[in-house]
Amino acid sequence: MVEKDQQLNALDAGELDLFVESMEPSRIDSIGNQAWVDWHIRLQKLNQHAVLEASSMREELTKETLISCGKLPVLVYEAICIQVWKIKIYPQIVKLEPAPNNTFGLYMVLYHEAAAVGLLETVLFHEDGATCISEIAIDLLQYALDQLTALLALINTGYLKPISVNDIECESPIEELERQKRDLQFDISMRCISIVRYLAEHMEVAGIGASISTNIYKTHDVPSLLCHLITQEPWKRSNEQGEMQIFNFGRWCKPTTEDLTQLHRSEAQLWLCLRQLLLEPRLAHHYNIDESRRNTFCQLQAKLTETMLDQIPPLGELKTFLCRLSVGDYSGLHNRTNGVKNPGCTLIEVVPQIKDAYVKQIHKRTKSLAKTQLEYFRMDGSDDSRNMAKKLLDSYASDTALALDGGGAKCAKCGEKACKKCSRCKTEWYCGRECQVQQWPKHKELCDQYAKLCL
Repeated sequence: MVEKDQQLNALDAGELDLFVESMEPSRIDSIGNQAWVDWHIRLQKLNQHAVLEASSMREELTKETLISCGKLPVLVYEAICIQVWKIKIYPQIVKLEPAPNNTFGLYMVLYHEAAAVGLLETVLFHEDGATCISEIAIDLLQYALDQLTALLALINTGYLKPISVNDIECESPIEELERQKRDLQFDISMRCISIVRYLAEHMEVAGIGASISTNIYKTHDVPSLLCHLITQEPWKRSNEQGEMQIFNFGRWCKPTTEDLTQLHRSEAQLWLCLRQLLLEPRLAHHYNIDESRRNTFCQLQAKLTETMLDQIPPLGELKTFLCRLSVGDYSGLHNRTNGVKNPGCTLIEVVPQIKDAYVKQIHKRTKSLAKTQLEYFRMDGSDDSRNMAKKLLDSYASDTALALDGGGAKCAKCGEKACKKCSRCKTEWYCGRECQVQQWPKHKELCDQYAKLCL
């Protein structure tokens, strides 16, 4: 019998060093060409391999190789590159006539950002990861906070409300892509909660505290943003039948008994990040807790239950801080800074530069680039487009990808564990014949497109 670790390897022997050493930041005008697609597939495999190593408690060679080769900053560039592409190029593409009937290529670009952020989230858990990106930490912080702001925008525009099956079945290709874009944005934003926490937690060790403190406390008021997200609880929603769902492993699913008793991972990250920022010695130098902020923070006291404190004991210090704050006792705050509220030093705000550089890269070229890239994404049935589609489908639906997707393949109809795959497109899974038949009207068009591409 083959051992589990041998079964689940996203990379073959020798591929890791080759893939990492070849990493270079993309240019927006190269997105969609063959070289970029090959890089996208390599990034997808690197992300899968890193998650596999971390989840199976193996030596994290992907993390070590990225850091030793100095390639971790490339992931920051990639995430920001696609962020700018979504703002500047994507809207131009979807306006063009005729609109693409097959949106698989556009989805690939959107997914590229998710793969880069997923790999960043895995590696930045470690202090040496934060040290490796110290020179562009402010750019990553700005990017991550943009995603948290986008998360609030999704919530405010009704993303967490259930979508009926009939609405999904009536979607045009572009409407389906827009829904997939929102789903990916939500996943990216939830991952950025962890990234903000890791940057805050490692800022002193990585030597980035001075450069990002002003941005965290003064420019963006991150503590208040975290409070708002804790109150909103974006990891929960109700489905069309009114049943509660939680967001785990990039998908919405019915909570298990363990899910109902354990603190959700994203909620834990928010609380730990808030604790780090409010108990940080720099707080009094950078952050004025006025009456409005005090009220916002103190409203969280009721959420810090004994059950939560049993699961995450360090939050006890945060609860003590909030209790003192609620009665107007700021002694804990001043004691950590020797009673000095403002040391009189000059505060310098470091300005992010990567995003502006990408915007300048495509200045006055957005429409022409949109037309060029739409041709890349048309999937016209040529040998090149078929080969590209097959390689992409193989990377998205590999056994490794499925094993990392919450423990295996899920039925496209009911969400239960699945063991049967669509024999034509090989992208959709079912628990049995009954669910496959019920899902077929919705799956047919997508199945036909993928099957034609890979013939």
